[in-house]
Amino acid sequence: MERFDVHENCPRCTLPGMKTWDQLTEEEQFLALRLPASADFTPEERKKHRFCTRCWYEEIRLPQTDT
Repeated sequence: MERFDVHENCPRCTLPGMKTWDQLTEEEQFLALRLPASADFTPEERKKHRFCTRCWYEEIRLPQTDT
C-alpha cells in the first residue's frame, strides 16, 4: 500500500494540507461527497483518496499494476 505524505502540497493550488477521508470534518466530508468524482467511485474507494479543502482537488491513487 502506498503511503501518503501528510505534508505534501496540493498539485492544483500548491498549498499544504491534503487530507485523508478520516482527517476531514463532518462538514468537509459532506462537501467531498458532492464533488464530481463521487459518481465515478464507490464510497469505500473514495475513502482511499485525499482532498484539498482549499480548492477541493481530489487526489486519486490508482493501484499499481506490474507489467
